[in-house]
Amino acid sequence: VRFLPLLPMTHNEAAWKRVRGAQELQERWLTHGTDLRDPLRTSVPLD
Repeated sequence: VRFLPLLPMTHNEAAWKRVRGAQELQERWLTHGTDLRDPLRTSVPLD
């Protein structure tokens, strides 16, 4: 059995990840203190 990490993201964050890469998105989440457990959260600022 192999477990893979699941990281919920918004549509905008998914597009950002495709262009900039997963590492940059994770750094944004950390910088902004994003709570990935919150299903009602808004997208992290991507500008």
